[in-house]
Amino acid sequence: MKQKPLVSVIIPVFNGAKFLKQTVNSVLKSSYKKIEILLIDDGSTDKSKSICIELSKKNKKIYFYSFKKNRGLGRVLNFALKKAKGKYIARINQDDIMFKSRIQTQVSFLEKNPEVVAVGSWIKIFDQNGKEEIIRFLKTDKQIKKTWLIVSPFADPAVMYRKEIALKVGGYKQEFWPADDTHLWYRMGKIGQLANIQKPLVKVRYHKNAASVKYFKELTIKTYKMHRWAHQFIQPASFFVQNFWVLQLIFGLITPPYFNWKVYRIIKKVLNYYYLLKEYLSKNLKERIKVNNVKIQPKIYNFSGQ
Repeated sequence: MKQKPLVSVIIPVFNGAKFLKQTVNSVLKSSYKKIEILLIDDGSTDKSKSICIELSKKNKKIYFYSFKKNRGLGRVLNFALKKAKGKYIARINQDDIMFKSRIQTQVSFLEKNPEVVAVGSWIKIFDQNGKEEIIRFLKTDKQIKKTWLIVSPFADPAVMYRKEIALKVGGYKQEFWPADDTHLWYRMGKIGQLANIQKPLVKVRYHKNAASVKYFKELTIKTYKMHRWAHQFIQPASFFVQNFWVLQLIFGLITPPYFNWKVYRIIKKVLNYYYLLKEYLSKNLKERIKVNNVKIQPKIYNFSGQ
C-alpha cells in the first residue's frame, strides 16, 4: 500500500492573535491527518507569540518559530520552506478557515497529476456581517496561462504546491512583496502546470486589517513591477494588456481598496464565464462534427435466391 505523503501547512503570523486559534483549529480538523503545522511569528507586538507557544505545547503536529524583529513575509516563507519536512506545502493565512476536505482533495489531485506543480481552488470570502461570496478561479493550465498576466492564477491561502519545485525556482522574493506569491506562481508555472479545484476549499476572511486591504497600495505598485518583470522573463504581454497594467496602477493608487477588489472580482467573473462558454461551445461543436462524420453503412440484399 502506498504511503501517504506528509503535508506541511505554513501559517505566517504577524499580529494575528484575534483569529489565529480558529485558523489552526480548522487545520487540525482536517480529514487528512498526515500533516505538520509551521507557525512562524514575524515580530508580532500583540499576543500572537504566546498563542503560538500555547498551541505548539498542546499538539505535537505544531512547530513554532519566531523572529524578534519583522523580517517580511517573503523571508518568513523561505525560512518555513527550509524547515518544512513535507512533500507538499499548503498555505493558509492567520485569519482564514480551512475546509476539512481541503488537504485530502489537493493531495489526491497532485498525486494523480505529477505534471501539476501547484493547485489552488475556489475560495469563499466572508466578512464580519456574515456576507459570503464565492470567488472562482480557472480550472486548467491552458486557461490559467492565457489570463495570468491579467488576474492571479490562485488565491494564495488556497494553494498547495510541491516543495521541491518551489525550492528549485528560488522560493519567494521579498523584493516583490506583497505580490511575491504570484511571482512564485509565474516561475513555477514555467516548469510545470497549474490548476484549480473547481469548488471552495478555504474561507477567506475579508476585513480592514487583512493584508490585501491594509497594504493595498504597496500591492498595487509591486504588482505593476512584477508584471513588467513577467513581460520580460515569463511571457510577452500584448499592447492591450500592458495598457491594462497602467490603468490598474493608476486606479489602485487613487481609489479605495474595496472598490479595486470589487472591480477585480468582476473581471475574474467575466473571464470565468468567457472560458466556461468557450468550453461549452467547443464541446458541442466537436459532438456535432463527430455525428456528421458518422458514415451510414448501406444494407446489402442478396437476390441470388440462396
